[in-house]
Amino acid sequence: MAEGGCLKNLLAGIGCLTVAAAGGIAGWHYRAQLGGLYRSIVERESPASSPLSGADSVPRTGRPSAQAFEAARRKQEAMARRGGPAYVTLSADEMASLIAVGLGPAGRAALDSIEVTLHEDRFEVRALLNTELLGAALLRPLAGILSAREPVRVSGGARVAAVGAVAWAPDSFVVRSFPFPRSAVPLLVNQLTRRPDGIVPIPVPATVGDLRIRPSGVTFYRRADG
Repeated sequence: MAEGGCLKNLLAGIGCLTVAAAGGIAGWHYRAQLGGLYRSIVERESPASSPLSGADSVPRTGRPSAQAFEAARRKQEAMARRGGPAYVTLSADEMASLIAVGLGPAGRAALDSIEVTLHEDRFEVRALLNTELLGAALLRPLAGILSAREPVRVSGGARVAAVGAVAWAPDSFVVRSFPFPRSAVPLLVNQLTRRPDGIVPIPVPATVGDLRIRPSGVTFYRRADG
């Protein structure tokens, strides 16, 4: 009986080791799926740990208008006042209106039907480009292919470059479906805006010290000494 009991214990131990080994192999093989399951559980239990959720992660698209520009200007004026709010958040329409102003007369003449989409830390402008105003030299790779008006996508991040000035610095420029090299983007932006620095300036109150671009809106933060 003792030998039978020992044999049973030995077989049970071997069985446990086999199950453990099989579990380890399965765990390693499906480690990505298990990791994703773990993260989904943790994030579901702690929603505050995720910066974007639900509707906030859906990029908003805005169009410039006089009404949206006035709404943006009122928020800026509130932030410019002494003792004003610590931050203000602009909608996609309001941000599109400020970017349209920053493009200047030359940029607005070259771009029609402007739309601005908010992505995480990036603006994307979509419009119809008057290719003749961009210059034949810059569009030489596409000579004979482009028509007088073509869809264009321009995108990039933005930062507070100086007191009272936010610089939108595009790093992607796509005409129809042709992406220009990143090194050529500043030249294309300069040709659009007739500026020398490859940026689109966005005027803001001198009290603005930082900004954050999210799909749901753009938040401007007051300077610590503002």
